[in-house]
Amino acid sequence: MAGGWMVWLGRVTRALNRVFMLLAGMLAVAICAIIFYDVLMRNAFNAPTIWALDVSRFLLVYLFFLALAPALQTGGHVSVDILEQWVSPQAWRRLRIAAMTLTVVFGCILLWQLTRSTVDVFVRDELFPTAIQLRVKYVYWIGPVGTLEFVLTAIVQLGSAWNASAPRRSV
Repeated sequence: MAGGWMVWLGRVTRALNRVFMLLAGMLAVAICAIIFYDVLMRNAFNAPTIWALDVSRFLLVYLFFLALAPALQTGGHVSVDILEQWVSPQAWRRLRIAAMTLTVVFGCILLWQLTRSTVDVFVRDELFPTAIQLRVKYVYWIGPVGTLEFVLTAIVQLGSAWNASAPRRSV
């Protein structure tokens, strides 16, 4: 029965990660366009914007948290795989389980801290001290959302590592 919910969670996280990665890609394009526009206006017309840097910073926060879980799913985060050639397949499986367990623990701590900060920001309802008058809560809310997806993705990967048989080496 546990395998059933893990399969379902895997499907859900993969689908969400596709959406998150698409949104993150769109944000990357938007940030590039905004910076290009600002550089063009500043250098060609001597008319710099007052909003481009602020908007780019805010969008970068969204980009980071939206790309966090998809990067974990695809192996885009930093990892040490050089040990694989030096340890037995069984030891490698145990190391992968340990690494994914630590990833889940880290993700839970990060989620807890970000959620506390975000709740505090919603209570205080402050504005960013920037040229653009924007409430902090409109930027901070993405942190817990992206981190929750990161934790769920890490749980799926931990389940996969746990249920995987030891890899066989090709000679």
